[in-house]
Amino acid sequence: MVNLQQQLQAALLQQLQHYPAGAARLVLAYSGGLDSQVLLDLLAPLCQELAIPLTAVHVHHGLNGQADNWAAFCQAQCQQRQVDFSLRYVKLTQLSNIEQQARTARYQALAEFVNTPHTLLLTAHHADDQLETVLLALKRGAGLTGLAAMPTVRAFAAGKLVRLLLGISRRQLFDYATSEQLTWLEDDSNQNIDFDRNFLRQQVTPTLKQRWPAILQTVSRSAQHLQHAAELADYYTEQALAQCLDASRLNLQQLSLLHPLQRDLVLRRWLALAGLNPETQWLTTLKQEVIYARQDAAPQLQLGQLQIRRYQHWLYCLAEVPERVTAKETILVVGQNLQLTSGLGRLCWHSEPMADALPVARDMPEFTLAFGLLSSRFKPAGRPAKPLKQWFKLWQVPPWQRARVPLLFQAGQLQVVAGYASAFAPSQADVWLSWQPA
Repeated sequence: MVNLQQQLQAALLQQLQHYPAGAARLVLAYSGGLDSQVLLDLLAPLCQELAIPLTAVHVHHGLNGQADNWAAFCQAQCQQRQVDFSLRYVKLTQLSNIEQQARTARYQALAEFVNTPHTLLLTAHHADDQLETVLLALKRGAGLTGLAAMPTVRAFAAGKLVRLLLGISRRQLFDYATSEQLTWLEDDSNQNIDFDRNFLRQQVTPTLKQRWPAILQTVSRSAQHLQHAAELADYYTEQALAQCLDASRLNLQQLSLLHPLQRDLVLRRWLALAGLNPETQWLTTLKQEVIYARQDAAPQLQLGQLQIRRYQHWLYCLAEVPERVTAKETILVVGQNLQLTSGLGRLCWHSEPMADALPVARDMPEFTLAFGLLSSRFKPAGRPAKPLKQWFKLWQVPPWQRARVPLLFQAGQLQVVAGYASAFAPSQADVWLSWQPA
């Protein structure tokens, strides 16, 4: 079993080399089952020898009648090894998809402990888990990222999640536990093959390993190849997205210059910024009904609480349908910042020129603040006078945003369209106004 100890120590030291000496802190996701019990037993003396702080965290789901006994067992095991122990209770609210709900709640609880960049969350995932993850990804028709399965290291909360045992089989862990006479918890729900992972573990992977004894290593190697491909795709997708992105909107003209496969990756990455991970069919609908709609159309598509809209060659993702502003006219005093209602952001005054701030002459002590009034004529400094509606078209302001842009009037004349243009030339200004939308 010395070999297993050496493997773990080498894997841990490889991760610790990225941190200043003595800065790293370890958090173990500790269930008390075979896998995490072996990891605890291996880590405890190693962390004491290297003077690395280690905390074991047990998450109490309350799903099993033995849950309290399990928590007590885990605490006792940590006390025997002089390892700090923390217990977290989580409550599941739905009866459906218990497996996924429990996993989400568990990681949310663990995230509380990973609150610095030097904190590593260690989980006991091993080579058999990796095989099951790949098979589950195949079952649901996953793409490159899904088939890449579990990476050894990934970002998590403020720090990182590290899987030190991915190159080790469950059989190796069992052999170590029995030789060291360890005790561990057995969750009877692991025998329930109604859960997909348990079905694979009980009915499928034993047959695969019997037929192909090296399958854990070969699948692990394939997953690593796919992880490298996914990292490369991510690298180039980020570059392509940067070319297409303007603030939060997507430039469809730039998007059209990309390879068709790259377009889909960029679209998915852009949607991911809003927390969306749509199915392939929804992405096809987005392209057909919104992106490739007639140029003079104003298409939109709903996905959950979010709405995708197109205006001219721009694609927008809106958290909600923008409400019409019904606020009455307000007096805006020069030099006094104003927090706007209806989620419209803030108007701020500056004594010096700033990026995105518009020049305003100080001899105007105050303005009347209004919204809408698209028929008002407006003459930006050095430009001809036109109805505001025409200027908004030239500035490519989407129709749903136009009535939400603050307008500053003086003696009935439109002087400033916040965020866009001013009737005052920079040479006339001694104050500058910026609009910070919500």
